[in-house]
Amino acid sequence: MAIYLLRRLLTAVPIILLITAVVFAVMQILPGDPAVMLLGTEATEASLAATRERLGLNRPLHVQYLSWLGDVLRGDLGRSMIDNRPVTTAIANAFPVTLQIALISLVMALLVGVPAGIVSAVRRGGVADAVASLVALSGISLPGFWAALLLVYVFALQFDWLPSSGFVRPSEDLWGSFLSSLLPAVALGLRPAGVFMRLLRSSMLDVIRSDYVRTARAKGVGANLVVMRHALRNALVPLVTVLGVEFSALLGNVVVIDTIFAIPGFGRLIYNSFLRLDFVMMQSLLLLFALIVIAVNFLTDLSYSLLDPRIRYR
Repeated sequence: MAIYLLRRLLTAVPIILLITAVVFAVMQILPGDPAVMLLGTEATEASLAATRERLGLNRPLHVQYLSWLGDVLRGDLGRSMIDNRPVTTAIANAFPVTLQIALISLVMALLVGVPAGIVSAVRRGGVADAVASLVALSGISLPGFWAALLLVYVFALQFDWLPSSGFVRPSEDLWGSFLSSLLPAVALGLRPAGVFMRLLRSSMLDVIRSDYVRTARAKGVGANLVVMRHALRNALVPLVTVLGVEFSALLGNVVVIDTIFAIPGFGRLIYNSFLRLDFVMMQSLLLLFALIVIAVNFLTDLSYSLLDPRIRYR
C-alpha cells in the first residue's frame, strides 16, 4: 500500500508539470492584449508598452513560464493583472462558496440516486423501475442552464420559496446560506443523480446474479440483508469511480450556474478573468482546478479497498 501511494505521488509530479505547461500555452494563444484590456483602446503605444513592461508580457515566453512556475512552487500565485488583487485572496473568497454548493449538490444526488438505483434493481421490470429510469434519464438529458432557469421560475418567481440569486455566507446566516445554495445545488445535481441511479442499477443487477449472493439466499439470509450487506457494498465500487468524475464535473459546470444565480464563486471568478484577459488569474484558476481533479482521482483509487477487501494495491 505504501509503495503504491509513493508511486502515485511520484507519477503526479510530471503530470502537474505538464498541466502547467499546457495551461500557460493555452493562455498565450488566446486572442486579445491584456494591456489593451487594462488601459482601453484609446491608450497610446507608449503607455501600452510601459504596461507590458510592468506586467512582464514583453519577456520571452519561456522566461515568463519559468518565472510563473517558480512562483507557483513557492506558493505565490501572483496578483491579478486588472485590479492587482492577490490571486490567493480571490480564490480564498470564491472557492468555499463553490465547494459548499458542490458538496450540497453531490449529497443530494447521492440521497436520490442511490436509493432509486437500489429500488430499481431489486424491482426490475416493475413500476418503480420504470418511474426511476424515466426520472434518471430526464435528469441526465435536461441541460443544467435550462434546469436552473426552470427552478428560478417555479420556486423563486412563482412560489417565492427560495431566493432567485445571490449567496449568503455561512458566517453571516447559516440557514440563509443553505437556502441560497439550494437552487443552484439542485440544478447541478440533476445530472449526477441520474448517472448514479443508472450506474448503481446496472451494478446491482450484476452483483445480485453472483454466486455468493445466491449462496447467502440459499442459507436463509433475509432479502433486505442480502441486498444491503452483500450486494450493495460491492456494487458501490463502480459508483465511487463515477463519484469522483462527477464531482470534478460539478466544479466545471459552476461557470454557468454561478452566472445564472449571480453567485460569487469559483465559476464567476473564472468567467470574469476570461472576459478581462487576466492571464495570471486564469492560469492559477485552471491549475487549481487540475490539481483538484488529480486529488479527487487519487482519493477515489484509495477508497476501493475500503469497499471491496478483495482489491489489493500492487
